[in-house]
Amino acid sequence: MTSSPDKPVRPWRLATRLIRGVTGVVIGCLAIVALMTAGFTKYEITERLDDSLQEVGERLQFAVLALNQQGPGHDVAHLSDIKPTSLAYQITDTAGHVLLRSSNAPAVRFSVPLSSGFYMLPQFRVYVTPAAQVDRFILVGEPRLHRTQATNKAILIAVLPIIGSVPCIWLLVIWIVRRGLRPLVRLQDEIRERGSGNLKPVPELALPVELSTIQVAVNSLLERLQKALSAERAFAANAAHELRNPIAALLAQAQMLRSTALRKPSGAANANPESDAAQDTANTRQRLDALISQIHRLSRTVEKLLQLSRAVAGTALRRDRFDLLPVLHVVADELDRPDHACPRILIETGNLTQLEVLGDLDAAGILFRNLLENALRHSPQGSAVQVHVTASSALPACCVADTSAAADQAQAYEHSACVTIQNTCPPLGPDLLNRLTDPFVRGNPSTEGSGLGLAIARTIARQMAIRMDLFSPIPGQDDGFMVQLTFQKAPPRA
Repeated sequence: MTSSPDKPVRPWRLATRLIRGVTGVVIGCLAIVALMTAGFTKYEITERLDDSLQEVGERLQFAVLALNQQGPGHDVAHLSDIKPTSLAYQITDTAGHVLLRSSNAPAVRFSVPLSSGFYMLPQFRVYVTPAAQVDRFILVGEPRLHRTQATNKAILIAVLPIIGSVPCIWLLVIWIVRRGLRPLVRLQDEIRERGSGNLKPVPELALPVELSTIQVAVNSLLERLQKALSAERAFAANAAHELRNPIAALLAQAQMLRSTALRKPSGAANANPESDAAQDTANTRQRLDALISQIHRLSRTVEKLLQLSRAVAGTALRRDRFDLLPVLHVVADELDRPDHACPRILIETGNLTQLEVLGDLDAAGILFRNLLENALRHSPQGSAVQVHVTASSALPACCVADTSAAADQAQAYEHSACVTIQNTCPPLGPDLLNRLTDPFVRGNPSTEGSGLGLAIARTIARQMAIRMDLFSPIPGQDDGFMVQLTFQKAPPRA
């Protein structure tokens, strides 16, 4: 029976299921054994007590002889140390008159037939046997209280060790199951460490035959994955090298052709500006400008595709510690020179002079380049792109859409650093905002771009375990676009 695809499968632990299953089966078997033991013990105790009644009845034959010698009038035998659980007896005649009885026996004959056998009364278990004299009968009664107490004690003595062994069995099952699953736990820990840039084969762990097959399969898969990633990275690097050179050469030739076209028509233009040669030269210049523009666009698209290929190939899976601030400043200086009169990228770091995070330095540079390029491309001319960098034990207000949730999220951000990138633009719809990180999806189709910047950023963020959130409009404003990045801070140095 397969589970419904819409119903989530609850996680379960193999050790817990084994412990519960084995313990349940063992306890069930012990319960059956305890019930059988209790029934057998009750049967044996009843049989032994009945034998005792019969033996007492046979030994009372001498009392009949003594009764004949003493005559009537001695119908009660007073014995010392009589208890409620002591045996009681009566000697009667055929008419049912009690001739002799023990002090704890009723004065009236037990209401049982005067024929050999065992009879059960509300308070006594009675055994009847004829005496050696024909007209005499011996009735021996055992109080049912004594029989019940004896039976219960015997059953308790027989069953108590079985019940007492249940906790011991439970602890032994836990110990055996955990010890048996210890190789599986080691294999689980080794497999959990794989990924995030660690594709080393699983070492020898002295696993049983059932698990050694899994180890071999995992190592084979890791080896194939390592080869595939290496081949993809090599392809991306070689493709970047091979494509940049012809595109650069094509661009250089187009620029040289344009400069040549600009020099040729100068004399003809002065002689006759309305001539066909001047018109052809203007058309040629226009076409060359379009060609150069398309070559630039092709170069940027190829660069983005290669970046996306590198990101998908796992270039950001490394977990090194590096300083985030120099990477951010270098990328910002490349995109917006600091000597400009009106810089378009404003970075606010507060009192931070160093902020070490975990990840890959080169991948972080690609991430910031794509996000800053996207912000510059989609913001109006003259507007600035604002970058805020914070690192504290609590979530900064600029990084939360709903400031009332800051207290609830502070614990999750205790070891994190927050970077936000904001730019001015018309607000985006929720549907478009959700699809904005898909390849070739652009927020404004009329704006020049390939639609790959946010897709590359999202891929790198996932590989570096960076939380990336998109907001439009900016929280607290009516327009704008904001990207929030939450990095994992590096642990303090020893």
